[in-house]
Amino acid sequence: MEFLYTARFLRSFKKLPLLVSDDCVRAVELFQRGERKELNFHKLHGKFKDLHAFSANFSYRIVVKIEKKVIYFMDVGSHIVYD
Repeated sequence: MEFLYTARFLRSFKKLPLLVSDDCVRAVELFQRGERKELNFHKLHGKFKDLHAFSANFSYRIVVKIEKKVIYFMDVGSHIVYD
């Protein structure tokens, strides 16, 4: 499986507070190892029906798009990433 980071994800990640960015790095590492249950991994609905999300910490989410052999990290942030 290949993991790619979109420009939007990288811009959003750079704006995160240091402690939150540490939580995001930990969550991404767990996700890449396949430990998704611990991260509250779930499919999104509505206009985001083609995307999934998982928790970085209590308030922040990471949004991903899953294709056959590639997972794209789309965005990171509080629930505002769903806007």
